[in-house]
Amino acid sequence: MSNKILFGYFIVFLKNIFWYKKSQTFLLEIQQKWIFYLILTFSACKNQEKINQNWYHWKGTLQLDSLERKYAEQLQSKTLYLRFFDVDFHPEQKAIPIGDLQIQNSDIKPFQEVVAVIFITNRTILQSTPNEIKSLAEKITQKIFSKAQNNKLSLQGIQIDCDWSEKSKENFFLLCKTLKKICKDQKLSFSVTIRLHQYKYFSQTGVPDADEGILMLYNIGDIEGKNTENSILDLSLIDKYLQDTETYPLPLKIALPVFQWAVVKRMGKVVHLLSEITEKDLEQNPHLKKIQEKRYKVQKNHYFGGVFLYEQDELRWESVSLENIEKLTKKVASKIPITEMIFYHLDNQLIQQYPYEKLQNLVHYWF
Repeated sequence: MSNKILFGYFIVFLKNIFWYKKSQTFLLEIQQKWIFYLILTFSACKNQEKINQNWYHWKGTLQLDSLERKYAEQLQSKTLYLRFFDVDFHPEQKAIPIGDLQIQNSDIKPFQEVVAVIFITNRTILQSTPNEIKSLAEKITQKIFSKAQNNKLSLQGIQIDCDWSEKSKENFFLLCKTLKKICKDQKLSFSVTIRLHQYKYFSQTGVPDADEGILMLYNIGDIEGKNTENSILDLSLIDKYLQDTETYPLPLKIALPVFQWAVVKRMGKVVHLLSEITEKDLEQNPHLKKIQEKRYKVQKNHYFGGVFLYEQDELRWESVSLENIEKLTKKVASKIPITEMIFYHLDNQLIQQYPYEKLQNLVHYWF
């Protein structure tokens, strides 16, 4: 195992010593953390140069095809991070599940286990009382357990994806604390997604109570910006977030972008994200006029990509090249020790653009 990663784990451990406030359970917490890092270090040494590569699944329907299965098998992916449903706020019904995953085929081979991922809107957290937050945790886990059991999915953990804010922090951290306890009782892992601003400024934003964090290395640009070229990945912004940072108090995994979309703007405002189309579809659409590189203007009202476009709407094509994924990974490897990278997301159209050998080689930046 590289000295860089060993040193990273050691620094994380030291950081945890100073992170926890003095309490009667202080020594017990430190002992548990120390044991965790010893196990993690031993495991990593035993499996030298082994960083797991797994996948998010963010479609509305689960039905892996042969190409997706083969690709995952080639990368030796074992864990599927499966979006089960979202949670949004309704004025009368309060927090409600939406976008429930439809499972057409629960056979997920070659994956061996799933982590249930739940996206929760920030307004849901903001507009809920502490008692409602605790109740929400119970409802979320009950729905996950039922869905996993009914479809015979091997559940390994639960992950919450929420871009919490300063105003919602207290409620969100209560949700995490409650979910972590439930997961611990069920012998499941509990993780949360971490945005880059939450990573860099954790002293101000706080750190949620979780077993680990997933650092999201995409969607950091200003998607509404008039001059934005690519809101999915801006390497110059990555540099700003990674420079002069303290070691994050949670063990981290990283999520890498393997996706593309067309951003639809109407009168200067983003109204749609078209993720089911390709750049070729844009170029071949007779009702679109290319006005500059990666930008198009609608010439006639029509349906496209599942939505209705109006004359004068503008579309901006965004994607992530393999070269930029490699540059991104190299930058992160020099700063953050990891044991896993997760690609967003598994889709037969997208993965054809990235030879699996190239993604496989990304782990070498850590060694």
